[in-house]
Amino acid sequence: MTMSKAKYIESRYNAYVQWNLDDYGIDMDEVKDWSIHRLTLYVTFKDGTEKEYENWNDTSIDYKHGLEEVLVFDEDWNEHKGGNDKMI
Repeated sequence: MTMSKAKYIESRYNAYVQWNLDDYGIDMDEVKDWSIHRLTLYVTFKDGTEKEYENWNDTSIDYKHGLEEVLVFDEDWNEHKGGNDKMI
């Protein structure tokens, strides 16, 4: 059985916020850890590099409070299991 590879990380407030990992050049095989705080995806890579990826697509949503859920999907939008699902 082949495990699917994570491609998208999505957080839900009163709307969805999405980071397309390909658009940011993020290879999940190279990721040690990640977390989301407000509208920023924080990624720590296995080589020790830390990067932040902001996503301010809709500023009318209250992103400061109420992060309800974080989901991880593979390239076919199937929910990816076994990944990190950290929320701050």
